[in-house]
Amino acid sequence: MSPPLHIVVQQLLLGRTEGLPAPQLAAFIAGWTSLLELVERPDICLPDAPEELHEGILALTRAIRRAQEEILGDEDE
Repeated sequence: MSPPLHIVVQQLLLGRTEGLPAPQLAAFIAGWTSLLELVERPDICLPDAPEELHEGILALTRAIRRAQEEILGDEDE
């Protein structure tokens, strides 16, 4: 059974990109990557937030990236 985060990432990456023409797929992937890069900068996005929140956001983005790697890796096998 997949963890809930893996299910959400899989739905977002695979479910929403299935059948997209190349330009739209490229735009989706670029947007996804840009969003993760932005969220990985809580010091800039939320400068007044407590350090614990920054750490939590960074932990979440790391978990999303791990899930993404595992899901996309499964597709290649």
